Amino acid sequence: MMSATPNFYSPLALAGLAGLLGTAWALSVWQGLGVGKDLLWSALRATVQLGLMGFILAWLFRQDQPALLVSFLVLMMLLAGRFNRRRGAGIPHAYWIGVASIAIASTLTLAWMLISGLVFWKGQSLVPIGGMIIGNAMNAVSLALNRLRSEVDQREDMLLAMLALGATERQAMRHLYATVVRSSLIPTIDSLKSVGMIHIPGITAGMILAGMAPVAAVSMQLVVMIMLTAAVSLSVASAVLLAAPLALRFGESNREPG
Repeated sequence: MMSATPNFYSPLALAGLAGLLGTAWALSVWQGLGVGKDLLWSALRATVQLGLMGFILAWLFRQDQPALLVSFLVLMMLLAGRFNRRRGAGIPHAYWIGVASIAIASTLTLAWMLISGLVFWKGQSLVPIGGMIIGNAMNAVSLALNRLRSEVDQREDMLLAMLALGATERQAMRHLYATVVRSSLIPTIDSLKSVGMIHIPGITAGMILAGMAPVAAVSMQLVVMIMLTAAVSLSVASAVLLAAPLALRFGESNREPG
């Protein structure tokens, strides 16, 4: 009888993955999109990183020490800040803004999850959930910082005029908060709206492939989606509040002669 779980390490499966990646690379080369090299490098990097992650998590779960689990999550937040720094290039302290925003969102969300009993002080529970929160918060903060820079660049003259009339940096930037937050949350909110109607998310698909009953799988997916929406909203709001005055200062300094 054929197994319901695919063998991801079979030669045929590996050839299929290589073919999928090769198709995307060939399309990039054919149309001159300029992303072929990034596709190949990113795939290689993801393979190495996930392989290392598998060994690290196996060791971490065997230790079963809360301090190690928290330290690992903190390390993930510090690494996530590097990606936020790239997207927020030009905003002073973009790295620490990213780390602080992710830390606020992760701490509050995980605290609620632990209190409610949806997450336990076990590596198999805390680390995967914490990793999902940190990863989604990182992506949302990157979008927020990037959009914030764009908004400041487009409206710099008006913002500087408000400062000249006596407004504080926060007062001048306040009307941009909602615009930046809304645009940064579009992917998350659209995903929440369309889940179950247009697409089957990864957790649901993975659990069903592993043999779990569909109702149980979608129940877990709902919890995760709401958790991630809350975490992303908190991280974006925190990042915008922290970065907005600094982004305006950067824009003003760029206009100074010399």
